Amino acid sequence: MNTRKVLRVISLIMLIVAVVFIVIAASVPTLGKVIYIGKFYFGPEQWRVCYAIYAMVMVGLFLASFLMKTKR
Repeated sequence: MNTRKVLRVISLIMLIVAVVFIVIAASVPTLGKVIYIGKFYFGPEQWRVCYAIYAMVMVGLFLASFLMKTKR
């Protein structure tokens, strides 16, 4: 198997795991615990942003696998 195909398979598996994780995490009404760091509040809204960033990174990695050039 060449590097391009291996990267695509790995990134596809990571994308599937990310989608499953986000679906399960988003189905919980509270989206995890509320964390206080000093006066900073990290609640459900911030968790949603983190999950959205995570999903975008996984999609980006999957799409990047199609841009990889083959070695000569």
